[in-house]
Amino acid sequence: MATKKTKKTAKKSAKKATSKKAKKKTGKAEEEKWTWREILRTPILASVGAFSMAEEGIEKFVKDLVERGETSEKEGKKIVDDFRKRASRNRKDFEKKTDERIEKALKALRLPTKKDITTLKRKIDKLERRVDKLVR
Repeated sequence: MATKKTKKTAKKSAKKATSKKAKKKTGKAEEEKWTWREILRTPILASVGAFSMAEEGIEKFVKDLVERGETSEKEGKKIVDDFRKRASRNRKDFEKKTDERIEKALKALRLPTKKDITTLKRKIDKLERRVDKLVR
């Protein structure tokens, strides 16, 4: 009933939420990897930490029950394992529904996608090269 697993889960969720802000070099300048989807998703996923806190709470509660002799270690372990399984399912469902709602909101806002911006950038670069040829 150790909390190492739940702490790892919380760290993994936090790392997942923040890893997208890493920068990548594109030759001339640095480009942020942030997208609207990531900007909207990050604070929502922070609430996933609540799932981990709940896991820690149930573990402590069951540990107390075992120490007081109100349940056996075997039963306590089963309760915690069942809770973890349900929490994991709920966490995945929550993330999936969050992603779906974000995608729906972004479509409604009609914001350009990263693909749209990349396509426009290529066209601009191509036009710049043509203009440079004409100027020479």
